[in-house]
Parts: sequence; structure tokens; C-alpha cells
Amino acid sequence: FDLGKFQLVHYTRNPNRYVPAPLVTPAHTIQALESATYLGLIMDRALRWKEQVQRAVGKGTKAIMAINRLTRPTFGLPHKFVRQLYRSVVILKMEYGLCVWYSPIVSNGTKRRKGSVGFLTQLGKVQNIACRLITGAFKSTPVDALNYLAHIPP
Repeated sequence: FDLGKFQLVHYTRNPNRYVPAPLVTPAHTIQALESATYLGLIMDRALRWKEQVQRAVGKGTKAIMAINRLTRPTFGLPHKFVRQLYRSVVILKMEYGLCVWYSPIVSNGTKRRKGSVGFLTQLGKVQNIACRLITGAFKSTPVDALNYLAHIPP
């Protein structure tokens, strides 16, 4: 075991109970951190997953901008291949560990929705950029129409 790789996080959502106490062994002292990375997922001490979503959106944006360099209105990849790249590369980068950090959106018949609404909005921005690249549409085109024309579920 390499003690230099150990990460210590005290998980609690109650800020009054949080005490950043270090773990002391006879040879080493491991300080408590605000977040830790495990199997590629960033877990903060309150398990709010904001850092993980920012990382997923950043990876998706970076990948879609790389695809953007390949597409131009007069030359470049056909739209069919741009859609295939989006589905096989960008979506997989953004959805890594999704079953852990995303809770489905539920509406109880009222206007208020529960779940990961903010996370879905951030991920939707990357999808909007991808739909504009696939269809070659202008910025003023409605997003629902873009999803339909690009054959991408909303």
C-alpha cells in the first residue's frame, strides 16, 4: 500500500457535524480533503456531485469543439458522421458514472420538478451545440426542432 495515494473525506451533509480531523498513523498523517476521486468519479464531502458534473460537461464541450473543427458548411464531415461521432464519443464521455450522480427528473403534476434539473440543463447545453453542428442550423433555431432534425432524443 502506498499511503501517499490515500484520500480521506468525511462524508456529511450537515455542516455543523463536519470536523476535518486527520487520520494519524504511527508513520503518517493523512489530512481530510473536501473531495476525492475514486474510479474516475469526483465525490465531494456532501455528495452533491457538482464537481463531477462540471468535469463531465467540460469533457463533453472539449470533445464537441474538436468535432466542430471537422465540420464546415462547404467541406468537412457529412452530418451522418458528425451524429455518429457525437453518439459514440461525446455522450459516452459525459455519461460516465451517470447512474451514480444523476437522479431522474420527476414532476408531481405541479410546475416544480425534482431531481437533477440543474445537471440536466448543463448537459443539455452541450447537446444543443452538437445539434447545431449536426444540422448546420443557426443559433436562433428552436432546440426542440434541432433535436428532431438531428435524430437525437431530448
